[in-house]
Amino acid sequence: MFVSVFHQRFISFCNENRRRRALELQDVLQKEAIEVGNRWDEARKSLVSLYPERERKDTVARALADPYFNLTMLQKMNIEQFAAEPQVAELSDQQLAKIAGDHLLEWATIFLSIRRDIHHLNKFGQVSGMKLLGSSSERLPEPGWCNYCGGCCEIRGGPPEFAGAFSPPKSWLRYFSGDASKYQRFCPFLFEYFAAGKFFCAIYRVKPNCCWVFEREECEFLQNDLARKRVALRLLG
Repeated sequence: MFVSVFHQRFISFCNENRRRRALELQDVLQKEAIEVGNRWDEARKSLVSLYPERERKDTVARALADPYFNLTMLQKMNIEQFAAEPQVAELSDQQLAKIAGDHLLEWATIFLSIRRDIHHLNKFGQVSGMKLLGSSSERLPEPGWCNYCGGCCEIRGGPPEFAGAFSPPKSWLRYFSGDASKYQRFCPFLFEYFAAGKFFCAIYRVKPNCCWVFEREECEFLQNDLARKRVALRLLG
């Protein structure tokens, strides 16, 4: 599994996934939806085929099929930015390919674990603020000052101290602290809404204490800091 092959198939699936999810959010002709769906299915099978073991194939396939699996952030931080990091410059194509494949597999495993927990804890949206049943008819809540950019969650983790009487599954403590995966580059509870580049907290109503203190002022500071960094990168480039 060479890195060029993995990268090509991963990007191909991401593109087909955005097309399919966009159609799910609008009224489209049935024929067009079927054609896009067929291309999506072929791209998913092509990417999944890179994993030799049946169990791994199934894990990745199920995560890729979920409309809340955060592919955009994974592509940005675990595939593209990781490949550009200085410490991996000396790795061979085969080594990079294995790591990229491991990134996707491990993130799919963690995502599905969280999805199972939320399914049992979130019957009426009391954990997420949404029912998360995978239907495009369920829209994101009105954001207020938040624009669902996900920038606040581009961190490996934080103190796993949950507020109130809520007792989270033990695995959530490891997931939020960043101890569950060496490939963790953003919060695993950050889901994406139908591949639309809109990111939301899957445990918003019971999120850890450190997340509650991140308000509009902190968001604006972060946005301004990111804007300055983007300008600096353009000038250096």
